[in-house]
Amino acid sequence: MFELRVLNGLQEGAALPLSGKSWSIGNAAERELQLTDNGIEPLHCQLVLTTEGWKLTPCAGSVGNHQGEKSDVPLLLQPGDIFTLNGIWLSLDDAATPWKKAPPGSPISAVAAQDSTPPATIAVPVSFASLLPRWAQIATMALLLLLTVTITSWILQPGMAQENANESLNVRPLLKDNAALHQVLVQKLRERELWPQVQLISSNKGITLSSELSQEQLSVVRRMVKAIRDEYQLGVALNDDTRLKNITLPFRIIQITSGLRANIVTEGGQRLFIGDERDGWRLTEITNDHVKFAGRENITVKW
Repeated sequence: MFELRVLNGLQEGAALPLSGKSWSIGNAAERELQLTDNGIEPLHCQLVLTTEGWKLTPCAGSVGNHQGEKSDVPLLLQPGDIFTLNGIWLSLDDAATPWKKAPPGSPISAVAAQDSTPPATIAVPVSFASLLPRWAQIATMALLLLLTVTITSWILQPGMAQENANESLNVRPLLKDNAALHQVLVQKLRERELWPQVQLISSNKGITLSSELSQEQLSVVRRMVKAIRDEYQLGVALNDDTRLKNITLPFRIIQITSGLRANIVTEGGQRLFIGDERDGWRLTEITNDHVKFAGRENITVKW
């Protein structure tokens, strides 16, 4: 079993088992691997298993190779490779191998160093001050105080500007009408391979999602709707009317026997034991109160 490991950042030590074929990475809650560090986009990149290895494709964010060099084209990863997402280092490794260490971080920025510099002060030699009359000493101290305040304000301006910029970035985008919301919904559903299986019904009040889905698909849609409500300001209503698909077996069961030789008998007289299959449905479990089958979906029959 291979896994994706986070080597630094807020999620350092997290690991995503690579079971399946496709995984999304970003700061949105519905991502298979959620990274909440600054600079990580809601859908930062996509990892897909191919015959040649794992292909890492940038989406809204940037990706970098093992040397930290940014790449606008997909990266082909092999077990043991490391890569970076805007300063957050990850590795693709066998789950049984030891963890790697993240490469050395970037140096402290000039702005941070400047913010930590104490305000400059100007000292007046005692011998010179003692030669001035009292009114001149008071005027000199007032000028020095004014100069100190001016220098302090000048030093703090970049930090205040950055804080204001960060506040402006935190403003959620507005989806003011059905057209804007519809565009976002189609994009999100395509990313999850649920378009056009999930129908979008527009009305003068907003958009409603409607479809019959499996339990797994239903959970994906629930998380997607919550993420959209968290990430955007909605000018129209977003309603989720998706339902659990009602799946029935293509044959009837007339007898169930539990125990060491647990089995069932179908209407045609066929006897099925654990592991037997009929019409695309494989019998996987028999207990004292239910029977389970695996096929296109998993079905549990109470008895």
